[in-house]
Amino acid sequence: MSSILPTSFSFLASQTPRDFIGLGVIQLPKRNIFQSISDFFASKSGNQRISFLLLGAHEIKTVHYQGSSLLNSTDIPKNLIESIDIHASKTADGLIIISNIEVIECISVNKKGVKKLKTHTFQLMPALLGENTSPVNQITDIQWAHASRHTIIDTLNAWKSSIQENN
Repeated sequence: MSSILPTSFSFLASQTPRDFIGLGVIQLPKRNIFQSISDFFASKSGNQRISFLLLGAHEIKTVHYQGSSLLNSTDIPKNLIESIDIHASKTADGLIIISNIEVIECISVNKKGVKKLKTHTFQLMPALLGENTSPVNQITDIQWAHASRHTIIDTLNAWKSSIQENN
C-alpha cells in the first residue's frame, strides 16, 4: 500500500504525519447540546461533520472536520501507549467491517509512580467518505481506502505485540 494520500483525501495533507502509514474514518466524537444544535444547522447548510484517524509510525492522530473547516485534532504518541485492544464487528446491515479499537494512553506519572491513564475508543472504517462526507468514487481510491484500513490494523497489532513484550 502506498503511504501517499490519493487525490480524494488531498485536503488532509496538512494534517498527515510525516511518517504516514494509513487513514480511516472514525465515529464522530460526542458533543454537548449546544454543539449539537450548531451541527444541526451547519448540516442544513451543507457542512457535514466527519472524523478521520491518521496513523504515523510514531503516533495516532485524529482530526475532526465540519465541511472543509478543521474543528480539532488530537495526537497520541506511540511511546505513551500503555495498551491496545482491537476487535472486529459489522454494521447492522452486515456490509461494512468495523474495527473497534481501544487505546490506553499514559497522560502522566506522579511522584509515587502512579500512572494517570486516558482511554481512547475508535470505531474504524475504510475511508470511503472524503471532505464534507462526499463519497469517494474513484476505484483506485476505494481500493486504497480498504488497504489502508488493513494496514492500520496490522500496524496496531504489531504495536500491541511490542507493548506486551516490553511489559
